[in-house]
Amino acid sequence: MNIYEKLEESRKLIRESNAKKDGTNEFSKYSYFTPESVEKFVAMASEKTKISVLCNLKKDQFGYFQTLTLINLDDTTEKLEFELRTELGEVKATNKTQQMGSTDTYSERYIKMKVFQIKDNNLDFDSQDNTKPVVSNSKTVDDLDF
Repeated sequence: MNIYEKLEESRKLIRESNAKKDGTNEFSKYSYFTPESVEKFVAMASEKTKISVLCNLKKDQFGYFQTLTLINLDDTTEKLEFELRTELGEVKATNKTQQMGSTDTYSERYIKMKVFQIKDNNLDFDSQDNTKPVVSNSKTVDDLDF
């Protein structure tokens, strides 16, 4: 398979996994995919399709951005590159290094969700009534069989 076919197969594996959101926002009463679960989805699909995923937080004259590079492990000359702009996270009671770490972690999660099409309707405020708690009978990421 070429790199495009491998990306599509990875997306399909994740989409068909029926994974459960494993994080909960108690204040706003919704569930979401944690950075750890997104990492597991992508790692399992990448291993299955023989691609490598590299992420890096960078900064240029326009600000911060996360990059994601997909490499076809069967032909390492085949690569796809993606970018996602971000802002430096503001986390109370943390120093600048901790804020940078938070920015890197969350922007990596969002670029992986974008590239691998891991949809989260909680990020679309038109998609639901956010006043009701989310109930799910789906499997957790650890229960998935790719």
